[in-house]
Amino acid sequence: MNFYSLAEKRSAFFCSVVLFRLILEVGYITYVSPRFGYSGFILDWNELKYFESWLLTLLVFSVIPWRLERVSDYLMVTTFLGLIVPLLSLYGLANHERWIVYAVLGQFSLVVIFRKGRKVHIPSMKQGRFFAVTLLFALVVSLSAWYVLSGGIRYMNFDLARVYEFRRDAGAVVAPGLLGYVNPWIWKVFGPLLLAVALWKRWWVVAFAVVASHAFWFSVSNHKAVLFYPVIIFGMWYWFQRSRGLTILPVGFSVVVLSVLSYYLLTGDGFPASLFIRRVFYVIANNTFDYYYFFSANAKVWWANSSVTLGLLDPVYELGPAKTIGQWRGTDSHVNNSFLSTGYMHGGWFGMVIYGVLAGLLFRLIDSMARGPLPLWVALAAVVIPARSLVLSADLPAALLTHGIGVGIVMLWLLNSGVVQHRLAARESAVSVPR
Repeated sequence: MNFYSLAEKRSAFFCSVVLFRLILEVGYITYVSPRFGYSGFILDWNELKYFESWLLTLLVFSVIPWRLERVSDYLMVTTFLGLIVPLLSLYGLANHERWIVYAVLGQFSLVVIFRKGRKVHIPSMKQGRFFAVTLLFALVVSLSAWYVLSGGIRYMNFDLARVYEFRRDAGAVVAPGLLGYVNPWIWKVFGPLLLAVALWKRWWVVAFAVVASHAFWFSVSNHKAVLFYPVIIFGMWYWFQRSRGLTILPVGFSVVVLSVLSYYLLTGDGFPASLFIRRVFYVIANNTFDYYYFFSANAKVWWANSSVTLGLLDPVYELGPAKTIGQWRGTDSHVNNSFLSTGYMHGGWFGMVIYGVLAGLLFRLIDSMARGPLPLWVALAAVVIPARSLVLSADLPAALLTHGIGVGIVMLWLLNSGVVQHRLAARESAVSVPR
């Protein structure tokens, strides 16, 4: 049995999840808490809660997929590893409130339930794939040209440690008005999806050009994540052509966390550890707790600060919820977080139920649009980056609009056009795919 087939075993996924959490907690105890305890990352070990947190990890594990059979399987595992595991870890290590943990898990259970069911059938568009690929090329080229013509190249910077020196000024030049929405769509959806199509079709020159474009966009926009989006696509292209096993995610995360922690212990340089242990994992979990703490004691937003209400309601918090929580913490930071906490921010328990159901139905819609002739990993490329914002760092309406999930779903529909959906559904119901 080779590594690719082993990665499709549930037992391998289980062992890799346990290992990931243990390594992550070593990183918290040896680096995050000693260095950032002043900002809420305390070490207040509670033996009972820590034991309970492991039991809850095993409970959630029992409903998590371990093979990629649909696009939302990947998104569920990302949510589990990126938010649920760090949240449960902090619950025991920092002695957080129990009710918050069960509130988050209750909402997550609604996603688990409602993502399954009858698929959504939408008529296909003739020549949809041609239109989609043409649009991908046009927008990728247009953004690069705009960065040059607008004068944004004067802010070019390839130093990750200096991005905050240039980001604000660069944004004012290259992302005015509507472009503030369009540019992130190109970074998160159109560029990565064009790269995936190029790798699928073996258009090597196009693939190289897209990677170079992402490096150029990063240098001008000074958003670090833009530089790493192609890495995600290359990883999916390499792995999912060989295996459907999602074990690669906890294994990959474990390798990254162990590497940056070892680098810190050997050199004393904590920048990589801060980036990949604190910010990628524990900041999100800590923000989740703070959202519940703040909005359990203060007025709910009721979508007044959201684009959903089109500005018809007076905002509850003039600075916006994210900035308000930053000030509550004693900083000027914007504290953004995922739908697993913003639902409570908007409508308390009612908002949590609504967001849990809607997120589950959204995952079902994505799976429906992904059915077709596209390889599953290419379909995943259309939403993998904006969906990460939904499950880890953005409110549900913002993820759909600003971060590009809605655009990604439309592109999936176009790329899969030409397939008669009811025939495909009949074929799938006749063939059982063993897990």
